[in-house]
Amino acid sequence: MTTPFDGFPYLRRTQGALPARAWNLWRRWQARFGDVLEQPLAARPGTLVVLTDVFWLLVDAAQTSRPVILWLDFETRGRDALHADIPCAVQYYDYPGARFHDAAIAEAVARMERDLKA
Repeated sequence: MTTPFDGFPYLRRTQGALPARAWNLWRRWQARFGDVLEQPLAARPGTLVVLTDVFWLLVDAAQTSRPVILWLDFETRGRDALHADIPCAVQYYDYPGARFHDAAIAEAVARMERDLKA
């Protein structure tokens, strides 16, 4: 799998999971609106949340698009229930930025819900 940040050194890589609700909303949003969602993160001004099928990204737009958090390697094969979280790898490029992990997902979910209700 290729991301814009292949070869860019990260500080820490962990196994994580995207909440099933977030992933399910993403799939519905994508079918209706397109392949990429970009949204400024209110919890950390100057950053953007970018969602694609291949990766989800929190990027510091104020510092030459430097990555903060990258979610990738989504394990969607063999998923047998819509309520099951999606295992993935999470790469952290900025230790202070790691505290915005949950806020980035929550704000993306809120945006997708707003768009889908419209």
